[in-house]
Amino acid sequence: MSDHKQQIKRDWACAPYYDLAEKSLWPFWSEGPPFLRMFDTCDLTSVVELACGHGRHAAYLSEHYQFSHITLVDINQSNIDFCRRRFDGNDRFSYLTNSGSDLAPLRCSAYTSLFCYDAMVHFEYDDVFAYLKEIHRILRPTGRALLHHSNNDQNPGARYSDSPCWRNFMSSKLFAHAAIRSGFLVVEQQLVDWAGEAQIDCVTLLVKPSR
Repeated sequence: MSDHKQQIKRDWACAPYYDLAEKSLWPFWSEGPPFLRMFDTCDLTSVVELACGHGRHAAYLSEHYQFSHITLVDINQSNIDFCRRRFDGNDRFSYLTNSGSDLAPLRCSAYTSLFCYDAMVHFEYDDVFAYLKEIHRILRPTGRALLHHSNNDQNPGARYSDSPCWRNFMSSKLFAHAAIRSGFLVVEQQLVDWAGEAQIDCVTLLVKPSR
């Protein structure tokens, strides 16, 4: 694991962020921002949440949506342990601690949708590219991926923690290019303001072609 990835993993292992984030669901689950509208186009039969943290989005889904099964994935074992306790006894949940760039051992063409909120914005660009290939591998044909990522294309080579909102180097166009090269069609991209930073984020909706 690269030094940069190790640092990101450590930064989000025991961060006070998680308690604060529980109170900040509105950008993702309210009318106005593009997240909810895009999310509602996804098939929730078999869902994967990448970088689930303490499970705040999964808890919202469990309360407000009908889904058959959700797999929660995170690089930090402490987050997965937290989610196991949080959703203890709910057999619609599965859990996976991963490497930070792959989705092994999730099966090929087995999932109807995947989403990642407020996490991929921090990922190294090579890990983003690796994840796109893995997401394409695990989704069924016509499956969709909804990914919230950085649109910060300033200061290449800088540490992500030195950038506004801790956004790593990425752009909407670079992301779209990598997604297409990974086999996806880009359904939609919307630039998003965050914490007073204009268009520093992007939310991208992808679909795996049926053939």
